[in-house]
Amino acid sequence: MQNTPLVCTLTADDYRNREAAWLKLQPFVRRSAAAPGGLSFSFARVTGLQDSLTELIRLEAECCAWMTFAIVESAEGIELAITSNTADGERGIREAFAALARG
Repeated sequence: MQNTPLVCTLTADDYRNREAAWLKLQPFVRRSAAAPGGLSFSFARVTGLQDSLTELIRLEAECCAWMTFAIVESAEGIELAITSNTADGERGIREAFAALARG
C-alpha cells in the first residue's frame, strides 16, 4: 500500500472552523479510545448526527486524504474510527482530534 503524504489543504482559518464544527459534536461523544492507526469514537444516537458526521467526513477526505474513516450506525449509537496507515498519520489524527476525544 502506497503512503499518502500527510498534507492538509485547509487554510488556518478553515482549519479553526473545521475544528469548531467537530467540537460541536463533543456533547454526543459517549466514549473515545486509541485505536490501531488513530482513534475510535462512540456517539449517542441523536437525530441528524449521522448526517453531520457524514458531511464532516466528506470534507475531511477532501483536505486530508491520508485519513481513513469508518462509520457504523446501530440501535445503540454511531461508531466512528479515524485511522491512518502510518505512524506519523496516527500521531496526526490523535493530535487533530484530541479535543474531541477528551469530551
